[in-house]
Amino acid sequence: MIRRDTPMLRWLSLVAAFLFMVLPFPDWISALRPFLLSLVVAYWVLETPQKMGLGRVFLIGLLLDLASFSMLGEHALRLLLIAGILHLMRSRFRFYPVWQQSGFLMLMLYADLAALWLMRLSQGVPMVQAEIWGSPILAFLIWPWLYMLLDNLRLQNRGR
Repeated sequence: MIRRDTPMLRWLSLVAAFLFMVLPFPDWISALRPFLLSLVVAYWVLETPQKMGLGRVFLIGLLLDLASFSMLGEHALRLLLIAGILHLMRSRFRFYPVWQQSGFLMLMLYADLAALWLMRLSQGVPMVQAEIWGSPILAFLIWPWLYMLLDNLRLQNRGR
């Protein structure tokens, strides 16, 4: 089967996830908001690693830092760590069942939150809210649906 690139779908999904991350929500919802951009980046790293390299992931993270007025490099480092681990484990990760992928991503997002906590602790800035620790659980629930949606859209566009 010939794999065609779907750049329009890739960039539209990244822009949609980016907007989800920067749109203002009430504080209680914002704390539970999953790091959706990391899930979309994870999908594209797994499916098109040659098009979603670490340099692009870093630039996407820097753009999110600028748009969200966070410390420059915070989101870039977080996305880079997630994408780097997925690049290393791609050949095995793609063949896990979706629920195992979801569990692994949840653990990665908890490690990501721990790294964020350490970064903010070193700066003397407290974490925003305790509810943020529930966001990887939502990511665990979202991943199978997001994976199926993007995969179906990518396969439909491949035939064109």
